[in-house]
Amino acid sequence: MKVSLNIIKQLINFELPPVDELVARVNQQLGGVEEVIDLNAKYGGARIVRVVECAKHPDADRLSVTKIDDGRAVADVPRDDNGLVQVVCGAPNVHADMWVIWLPPKSTVPASFDDDEPFVLGARPLRGVLSQGMLAAADELAIGTDHEGIVEIRERDVPAGVELTAGARFAETLGLDDYVLDIENKMFTHRPDCFGQLGVAREIAGIFHQQFASPEWYKSVQQFTGAEGLDLTVTNDAPELVPRFMAVAIRDVTVQPSPLWLQCQLVAMGGKPINNIVDATNYIMLITAQPTHAYDYNKLRGHKLEARMARDGEKVSLLNGKEYELTSDDIVIADGEGVIGLAGIMGGADTEVSSDTKNIVLECANFDMYALRRTAMRHGIFTDALTRFNKGQSPLQNAAVLKRLMSMVGGVQASEVFDLKQFDDWLDDYFD
Repeated sequence: MKVSLNIIKQLINFELPPVDELVARVNQQLGGVEEVIDLNAKYGGARIVRVVECAKHPDADRLSVTKIDDGRAVADVPRDDNGLVQVVCGAPNVHADMWVIWLPPKSTVPASFDDDEPFVLGARPLRGVLSQGMLAAADELAIGTDHEGIVEIRERDVPAGVELTAGARFAETLGLDDYVLDIENKMFTHRPDCFGQLGVAREIAGIFHQQFASPEWYKSVQQFTGAEGLDLTVTNDAPELVPRFMAVAIRDVTVQPSPLWLQCQLVAMGGKPINNIVDATNYIMLITAQPTHAYDYNKLRGHKLEARMARDGEKVSLLNGKEYELTSDDIVIADGEGVIGLAGIMGGADTEVSSDTKNIVLECANFDMYALRRTAMRHGIFTDALTRFNKGQSPLQNAAVLKRLMSMVGGVQASEVFDLKQFDDWLDDYFD
């Protein structure tokens, strides 16, 4: 379980002690810290810069010669009369007047930081033109897998209230000036809330005898509005094993990369950015410990979402690319014609959100942890979602989680918010 101290600081109202002291207290009263990861050391050399000039390389069709403005923040690099630094770049998307991430000479490429021999950049000629370091792609920064082009930073990519400034440290601007505590999972066996940053923040406040207040979006009574536009039927045919099953349809979403600040927060919490819809579900899980799932609405046959028990011999192809034969002891998610996912463990390939997706269904549910555990052992599937459901997540936070998720994915609500619950609690009487 990776805990971002920058995120913890946003959730508490007191100052944390130095990292060494914090680790000692966590080891004593919460769980064993296996590693302290210094992300600032990993990203400390990276700078945000603006490409002022971009011209074709005189001797290489696929290279460009750029002049970048770093606000003169980096010392000991050659500059032209205007204070600009020359960097040769092979990315097809490089152009003048874009904001990018520069790794100057003497800095380490973040993706190689943990290697036995990290790649430390220098100034070197590329086809006869001297380049001062490099402009970085997502895979080189270890914040994604894309190597088709360099990362372009736009206003939406930085946290609210932060302005793009030439020469600013990338880590400070995007929240990666962070320490991450990697805490042993088994220490949280009976604390399902501590599989999210919110629960850990609450526990750290208790360790230091400080009052903790949950974020307003989390603790307030949730009010949902009705909506229409997409037909959706939601049923729960396994109520004894599915105490709460919530879902809503959202239309007119745009599937694209998440804002860079969100990608960086996912990386700090041990996640991997994929696209804005999947990233939102993962972000919510890592914050609250409540797994959620997004389906491509147009791929749901009969526009139906159902929790039920599998039938002996039914098969499902999951997101890991494998097909599984099911038994009647497996809780599954189905559409109008068949199984589309193993409940609480992994979604199906046939309803995966892709770049072509326009409409989605969001699910926020709870499943019997013992039934899921047996399914996972039977089929040999272990996921981050299962790790959390395995501990017995409370269904009382589902409404807050789903509403927060709805606010993150964009688009327009296009159905009622279905809430099939097997209990009556005043905290959830939001339709009254």
